[in-house]
Amino acid sequence: MILYKKQVAAATKSEVIIMQVDAPIGKWIAKLYKHHDQFVDKLMEPLNINHSEGNMLVHLYKDGDGINQKALEENLGVDKATVSRSVNSLIEKGYIRKESSPKDGRVNLIFLSRKAKEKQQKIKSIYQKWFDYFLEEIPKKDARKVIETLEKMYEMVQDKVD
Repeated sequence: MILYKKQVAAATKSEVIIMQVDAPIGKWIAKLYKHHDQFVDKLMEPLNINHSEGNMLVHLYKDGDGINQKALEENLGVDKATVSRSVNSLIEKGYIRKESSPKDGRVNLIFLSRKAKEKQQKIKSIYQKWFDYFLEEIPKKDARKVIETLEKMYEMVQDKVD
């Protein structure tokens, strides 16, 4: 059930409490995220990549080569240590390379390797399988509304917790 400010304002205090207790959205988001990670990990196993590394590669495929590590942190919504760990692992596995920025030697730029480019379709297809599986029984317009609602919820709370 999606609740908007007007609906919450119109609800009695006890109805709002029941809605919060009966529909803990964080629980369902966390469960979906956990299953996503497990699903991706299983399918990525032959490529020797985990979900964190896969998320980074998909982001690099989308935004292109030469992004800096700080931008990866912000765009992926993960901390510096997680990005550093994934970058180092992907370098070791031959999927990316790191170069110092010619403009600022303190900044590391991340580039896809030939290996990563060759595996792009396979990696992207694994993520597409998740979304196809995840949304197979939900009409497209409803799926779009779910995504829009989650984005709106994120925007509403982003400033409060960042």
